[in-house]
Amino acid sequence: MRHYAKWYGVDEYTAYDDLTALGFALPESAQQWAQRPSTTPCRTVGRATRPVHDEWWIMLDGRPFFVAGYTCGGAPYGTFADEMPPYDDPR
Repeated sequence: MRHYAKWYGVDEYTAYDDLTALGFALPESAQQWAQRPSTTPCRTVGRATRPVHDEWWIMLDGRPFFVAGYTCGGAPYGTFADEMPPYDDPR
């Protein structure tokens, strides 16, 4: 089981599914891989815990940073203001 998983670059649960689908006889010890454990959801970061003056802009390393979103771990991703193209107001 582990050899198959390592050879094909999959986890043991996928290896178990593949081998049983092929009709390969597995030992009783392989039954531990029959049921995949449930996934753990990512924690969400509440906006109330982050002190910001604007909903979409924060100061990061002393530079204004546009926050497009947050990763599951709570790290912001986006772009710095000086890296954005200039905005021409059509008004």
